[in-house]
Amino acid sequence: MVKHIGFALLLLLTAAITAVIRAPAGWVGQWLESRTTFRLIDARGTVWHGSALLGVSDGRQTTLVPGRLEWQVDSSLLLWISHPWLRQPLEVSVAPRKKGFAKGTARVPAAMLAATGAPFNTLRPTGILEISWTDTVLGSAGLAGELQIDWRDAQSAISTVAPLGAYRLRLTGAGQRAMLELETLSGPLRMQGNGTWEAGRVRFNGVATAEPGMQGALNGLLGLLGRRAGDKVLLAFDS
Repeated sequence: MVKHIGFALLLLLTAAITAVIRAPAGWVGQWLESRTTFRLIDARGTVWHGSALLGVSDGRQTTLVPGRLEWQVDSSLLLWISHPWLRQPLEVSVAPRKKGFAKGTARVPAAMLAATGAPFNTLRPTGILEISWTDTVLGSAGLAGELQIDWRDAQSAISTVAPLGAYRLRLTGAGQRAMLELETLSGPLRMQGNGTWEAGRVRFNGVATAEPGMQGALNGLLGLLGRRAGDKVLLAFDS
């Protein structure tokens, strides 16, 4: 009887290990869908080494990201993610006690912002997002690291002014609260502001204006960005 029980337990353990090793890549997609706006389409391979097309959902429809995403996880729970928009594979630690990712850069079409919903689905931006980030640690103490997004050759489908300018958004984390800073690098549409990201909630306040002589050309776009206060528009976001 003891031998039979031991043999049965060994079979169960072997089956469990086999199931984990061969866990289908679709499981990753199910996990992402339950927690994020990202979707994996046509997932192939396993949880440990697979590929898929990436989509972004706004709750009503999913926008497909060009290019195939590929990932690989090793025994120490280091994850490498590759995609044509990444300058080099992104290294992510998913170990319970050491979550975070290594520094890197990416180049993303700004048109993808429309897939995230309002207000970008109305503004329909174009241009290029140049994204860079430092080594970043995620933990109970919050986020430690820095993310910078430069929007180059910024344009909008609802404005005839092209380009609108170039802008920089910086996220700096050193604890439970991460700080946001928006600045204008160049262009007739001037935007600046500050905010925080804490416990998954973003609060941001800023101002948008037009350079002298450009108020008429940018009047329609400014009206969509926020509440007017004289010749300025107040930018406010709280989620």
